[in-house]
Amino acid sequence: RVLLGISGGVDSVVMMDLMLKLKVNIAVAHCNFQLRKGDAKKDEAFVKKLADDSGVEFHCKTFDTKKFAKERSMSIQQAARVLRYEWFEEIRSSFSYDHIAVAHHSNDRIETYLLNMIRGTGIAGYHSLEARNGFVIRPLLIFSKDQLVKYAVVKKLKYREDLSNKDVKYRRNKIRRRSEEHTSELQSHSFISYAVFCLKKKKKEKIK
Repeated sequence: RVLLGISGGVDSVVMMDLMLKLKVNIAVAHCNFQLRKGDAKKDEAFVKKLADDSGVEFHCKTFDTKKFAKERSMSIQQAARVLRYEWFEEIRSSFSYDHIAVAHHSNDRIETYLLNMIRGTGIAGYHSLEARNGFVIRPLLIFSKDQLVKYAVVKKLKYREDLSNKDVKYRRNKIRRRSEEHTSELQSHSFISYAVFCLKKKKKEKIK
């Protein structure tokens, strides 16, 4: 039994569709972080309908993410991550799910690797996202973002668009924008070479 973390975005919707096609015994968990005003409730309603239409169990929780972040001196993104995984583990343990599946893809792995290098997290941080970490599994790491979007288009899947993913005030989004702008470098260099390339650019333009 696998608990799927479903935001309603294209990545998690594709993951859910693939799991259903593979006839995996799944349940859906959705976090409402109350960060996108009316859109957050629409996301929640969308994911609930996905679960209901598929006949799978639906779990949902609303968080005061900004308050949590302020109390612990965290960024909003860090706070959301902590809240998400702590709650996912609570559900997994309570309902005896075997795994928690999240929809990270190969682009996310690159972004995380580069962020860790910029933060200076040391050798341990350079491992980036793992396909399995405890009860958490990432079945989409072998696919790129483009592949997931193309799959959704071909299968005519509906999904929600989170515009905050394009907001460059978040460091990860800056990394994402740069990696998209330099796709040719990524394709023509090794993974390590591209990481060094980005670090050299950091000297010219500091990432805040």
